[in-house]
Amino acid sequence: MVTQSDYQQWWEYHIRLARGESLTGEELTIYHAGVDALDGEEAEQLQFASLKNLRQLRNQVQVLTQTLGQLNMRNEQLSHKIEEMEQTYQQLTGYSLLVDVHAPA
Repeated sequence: MVTQSDYQQWWEYHIRLARGESLTGEELTIYHAGVDALDGEEAEQLQFASLKNLRQLRNQVQVLTQTLGQLNMRNEQLSHKIEEMEQTYQQLTGYSLLVDVHAPA
């Protein structure tokens, strides 16, 4: 982890380079080490964020899978109920609710 004082020193070097100023060999070494350290911290944060996002997505998939299972079960129950009602209707009226494919149009 980059300390506040290390970051401040790195930032000074960064500003100097951005202005087109030259750094000594030692300053360049410190600057590049700071860049590497900051890049490493950023990579760790991104990796942690990605892991956190993956966990959230996995939880969402689990919830949606459960919901799908419940909806499928409800669909089966309703389909069975529709079948029973159609059979009852046919028994009471003598007519089928199913479309007769052979009926003239």
